[in-house]
Amino acid sequence: MPRKRTTRLVVAAVAALGLAVTGAFMGTASAGESSAGLPKNDAAKGLVYDGLQRRAAGPCGAGLLEVKGTSPIMCTHGPDAAPAGLSVKTPVPALAGTAKAAAAVQSLAVCEGDGTSGRRVEVLYIHGSTSRYTQYLETFRTLAEGVDTIFNESAKETGGERHVRYVTETVNGACRPVVRDVKIADSALNANDWAPLLNAVKAAGYNRTDRKYLQFVDANVYCGIGGLAGDTRKSDANRSNTGPEYARADNGCWSAGVAAHELGHTLGAVNNNAPNASGYGHCTDEWDVMCYKDGDNVVIRTVCTNRSHDDRLDCNHDDYYHTNPPAGSYLAQYYNVADNLFLIKGGGSNPPPQDSNLARSATASASYTSAWESVAAINDGIDPPSSNDTVNPRWGTWPNSGQQWAELTWSTNQTLKRAQVYLFDDNQGIDVPSSWKLQYWTGSAYADVPGASGYPVTANAYITVTFTQVSTARLRVVLQSNGTSSVGLLEVKAFAS
Repeated sequence: MPRKRTTRLVVAAVAALGLAVTGAFMGTASAGESSAGLPKNDAAKGLVYDGLQRRAAGPCGAGLLEVKGTSPIMCTHGPDAAPAGLSVKTPVPALAGTAKAAAAVQSLAVCEGDGTSGRRVEVLYIHGSTSRYTQYLETFRTLAEGVDTIFNESAKETGGERHVRYVTETVNGACRPVVRDVKIADSALNANDWAPLLNAVKAAGYNRTDRKYLQFVDANVYCGIGGLAGDTRKSDANRSNTGPEYARADNGCWSAGVAAHELGHTLGAVNNNAPNASGYGHCTDEWDVMCYKDGDNVVIRTVCTNRSHDDRLDCNHDDYYHTNPPAGSYLAQYYNVADNLFLIKGGGSNPPPQDSNLARSATASASYTSAWESVAAINDGIDPPSSNDTVNPRWGTWPNSGQQWAELTWSTNQTLKRAQVYLFDDNQGIDVPSSWKLQYWTGSAYADVPGASGYPVTANAYITVTFTQVSTARLRVVLQSNGTSSVGLLEVKAFAS
């Protein structure tokens, strides 16, 4: 598809929903400390420190807080107070004219790929027994698009282009962010502690290592809070480049600015060794989405005097966001959010629909699945880090050996011409097969796909097989085990071209 530009209607709607009250979180931590050495709670401002702790050692030891009761360990800068114009206890109204707005041509400025594969930001609406999903769906889409506007307009200031790589879908012919409807227990939703909500969301399946989750939470506990790795390494291995990570905005702070602020934390802003760092995950040189007085001893300076820059990232682009930092500068040596792998660099790519991974819409089944594994793993859209992936779901057949298969089944025939397979090998009974092949359902029997380009046995990488076009409702991967070992797959993708 061609690149899609944000319409004036989207920009105006985002402004109406709080884009102009983005970075200026005017509240500060409450005076004094609790017995746990944390600031005292100020519930009216959304400054709730229950469930957080300081640790001198470990991943959260460098001036960050740890969310207690979560696994793996999650670090955060702590809660943010509500910016001027918003109140933690006063819910934001739904976008005016929702039905009309939903029917209008709105879209993300740039989308990429099939909308699901790879590192992506996934938008969640989280609620308890009462759901307002239908009422607010268009609001959440528009706010997410407003976050993308903030990131890209800020990139333009340094001569570049950056977009949030969302999980996307086609709505009225336009590319829009997907908004998941996530129901959890009311007790977890309203807890004065983030961990119960996080654990409930993870239990619902939102725990992928290739996802940042932007949470619009229908509660009145926080204004916003986000995970922050605090990793300053200038490397793709920086912890800010992986997930799962979570950014939360409660209903009193449903605005593009608050969402951009909390998502910014999950992407690595602001590290405490930055030139204008506050020491608490923010910056001190206003106006800036990530800057505000976040402590009694923090001194704020107005460096970017145009208040409109309160809707943009990184005043003077010297602390956390620059698409081409000067040689020798801080961002040329330390972590730069503009390099985050969850962002689209440049104009992205919009391959035509036939290049989409068709496996995502199929149902997976297998000859046998170990009780602790899942055949649904083969088309969950998660790109494995290696053949011995110990984090994400996997399909394996231990202790069964011999010939095994896993297949994708669609409700209607699909036109297929190419597939990608990622083999599972844990060096503990699951090995790469001695041989394998692809078969398709002819309507009455299975047959080998015609004209296959070959079936190499390769670990730690996708194996791509092209073949003569077939029309089928089933695609099967048949694996022959190596001796007494079992076999498995991490991912299977299928394409029309």
